[in-house]
Amino acid sequence: MKNIIKTTAVFLLAVGLFACRKTEKLNVDYSTFNPDDPRTNTPLDQWLKTNFLDEYNIDVIYRYNRYYHGNTANVVPSKLENIQPTMQMVLDGFITPYRKIAGETFTKTYMPKEWVLFGSYAYANTSDPGVAGTAAAGRRITLYGVNDYQPLPAGQFYAWDRQRIMHHEFGHILNQIIPIPTDWEAISKGFYKQPYNDTPTDTARRNGFVTSYASGVSTEDYAETISWLLINGQVWYDDWASFANTAGKARFVQKENNVINYYNNLGINFKKLQMEVQQYMIGIGLKESKFAYWLGKNRTPLVTPLPSPAPAPIPTFKSLMLNPSADYYVKYGGSTEFKQLYDQVVANVFAIAPGGRKVNFIRFDFPSTTSVTMNINYTNSAGTVFDAKYAFNMAITLATSQVKFTTGTPGGTDAPWVANANTLAAAVKPLSDYLVNNTFVANWLPVNVVPEDYMKLAGFSVLNAPTNYFYGPLAY
Repeated sequence: MKNIIKTTAVFLLAVGLFACRKTEKLNVDYSTFNPDDPRTNTPLDQWLKTNFLDEYNIDVIYRYNRYYHGNTANVVPSKLENIQPTMQMVLDGFITPYRKIAGETFTKTYMPKEWVLFGSYAYANTSDPGVAGTAAAGRRITLYGVNDYQPLPAGQFYAWDRQRIMHHEFGHILNQIIPIPTDWEAISKGFYKQPYNDTPTDTARRNGFVTSYASGVSTEDYAETISWLLINGQVWYDDWASFANTAGKARFVQKENNVINYYNNLGINFKKLQMEVQQYMIGIGLKESKFAYWLGKNRTPLVTPLPSPAPAPIPTFKSLMLNPSADYYVKYGGSTEFKQLYDQVVANVFAIAPGGRKVNFIRFDFPSTTSVTMNINYTNSAGTVFDAKYAFNMAITLATSQVKFTTGTPGGTDAPWVANANTLAAAVKPLSDYLVNNTFVANWLPVNVVPEDYMKLAGFSVLNAPTNYFYGPLAY
C-alpha cells in the first residue's frame, strides 16, 4: 500500500510540474546541426530536382537510410561526388532512350519513381557475392556499388554495369506492372536450376541462356534477356547463340521474339530502342558495340572437351558483300567518291580485250581476323562466271576502330588467285590502291540505317573523310 501511495504522489508531482511549465519559442535552425539533413538544398539537390523530380516526378534518395536495404544486408553510404555522374548515366543511357523511342507519356508513366543509391553492394555475409540492384513494387530501383564510379575511360566497366543493372531491373518493373507472357517459361522449361551459380556459363549458353544467373528462374531469365539484348547489342546476342546446341539456338530465337512482341504490345519498337541504347554504349567505348571489335574477333567453339587437334578459329563475320546496284544501296544511297571509283573499275574490267566482261559484285571475305580476300565476281562475254581474288592483310586498332590494309600473300595457286587475278589486275588496281593507300574506320554503315538493319550492314570510311566510304551486308 505504501508503494502505491508513493508512486501516486510522484505522478501528481510530475503532473504539477508540467502544468506549471511555460511555453517558450526557440529560434533554432536545426539544419545547421546535421549537414546531411534531407531538407538541405545543396547544388546536388537542385540538380536532382530539376532533372528528375520536376521532369519525371522521380525522387532520388542518396542519403543513407537503412529502411531501403533492410536489416539483413550490410551496406555503406554513397560518396556524394559520385551521385551526379551516376544519375547522369541514368539519364543518358536509360531514361533518354526510352523517352525518345517509347515517348514522353510512357516514360513519365512507367519510369520508377524512386531511385535509391548505396555506396557498396549489399552483402548478407562474407561469402555473399553481393546484390548489384533490386526492383520493388513496380516503382523503385535500387542501385548499389556507387562508390566504384570512375570517370571514362577508366570507368567504362562501371558505366556498362550500371546500364546492365538498370535495364535488368526495369525489366522487372515492367513485369510487375504488365505480366511476362504466359508462353515464356515453357521455352526453357526443365532447364531452370537453383542455385544458379552451380550452372557454368558454357552450360547456360548451350541451353539457351544469356548468363548463368538467367538459368536460375524464369523471371530473371526475362530481365537478363532484355538487358543483354539492349546493352551488348544484336551481334553479341547472335554470336552468343551461335555455339549453343540446336535446341539452345532455337530457344535464343524464341526468347528474342518473345521480348520484341512484349515491347510491341507496350507500343515500343524494341529494335529502335536497342539501336538507341547501342549508340550510347558506343559513346562510352563499349567494345562489344563496335563493328571493329567483331571484325577482329574469333568465335570460340562451344565444345567440351575440345577435339585434338583443336578446330581452326572462325572469325565472327564470314564476308561483306559490296554491290552498289543492290537494294540496300537503293534504299540508303552511298558514297559519291566510292561510287566513282567502283564505276571506274567496272569500266576498266569491261574494256579488257577482247571486251565485254561484266563485274557482278565485289565481296570481302574474312579468312581470319587479320586478313581479307577481295573477291571480284565477273562474267565474260560468253556468259561464264569467274572469280578473281586478291589478298590483303588487315590491322585493326580497336580503341579508334581504325583499320589499315596492306598487300597480302595469295591464298592459293588456282585460277582465281593467279590466272583470273592477273587478267583483272590492272583494271582493279585503282581499288587495290584505294585500300592500301588509306586508313579506314570500321563502322556500322550507313549512318541513316533503320533499326531493323542496324548491325546487319557495315563498312569502312576513309579516316577524316566520312563521306568517302563503302558498305554492305554481313554474313556469318
